[in-house]
Amino acid sequence: MMMPELTVGVVIAGAVGGAVGAIARFLLDRYLRAGILLANTLGCLGLGLLVGFVSGVAASGTADEQVAWQPMTVGLLAMGLTGALSTFATVALRAAQKWTSGARWTAVGMWGISVVCGVLAAVVGLALGWQLGK
Repeated sequence: MMMPELTVGVVIAGAVGGAVGAIARFLLDRYLRAGILLANTLGCLGLGLLVGFVSGVAASGTADEQVAWQPMTVGLLAMGLTGALSTFATVALRAAQKWTSGARWTAVGMWGISVVCGVLAAVVGLALGWQLGK
């Protein structure tokens, strides 16, 4: 995977993607009981899809990876949208609050479920993205 050159356009794309991701995470958390879990899982799925797609395109030999992996795509989707949508910092804060209040098994469960769902979503995203990119 290539890292984009940091240009004003890439920074703006990252900011726009980040704003959309942060708003989506806020709304999911506000209106759904498991909103943060869903946001983190969707963020992992989205990044997996993106990386899998680009890898599939590169492996198919029909297009150059650099053509498929445009800097604006990296800024908007990879760094911005999925980065802001999937925030494990919120899970860390809530788990720490549970831990310090004595609900240690709940805290461990929050972390465990978040990690398992995130990893599984990323794997599914990679596989699906790979197939779409070929």
